[in-house]
Amino acid sequence: MSGPMRKFNYSEYCKSLESMPEPIKASELPKVKLDLRGARKYAAQKGVSVAMLTESEKKRFIEE
Repeated sequence: MSGPMRKFNYSEYCKSLESMPEPIKASELPKVKLDLRGARKYAAQKGVSVAMLTESEKKRFIEE
């Protein structure tokens, strides 16, 4: 490592934890199915990555 190391401030760390939102439980997440294989195949046919697909194209592979 280069540069000076900052001293860990435990009280600042505890204060930052108090302001953090509560974690989201897996049971609270919406249930969706993603056809990633289909999306990858479709993107490959177009010659792009899945990330480069438009939102409407991506929605074709998501079931809510």
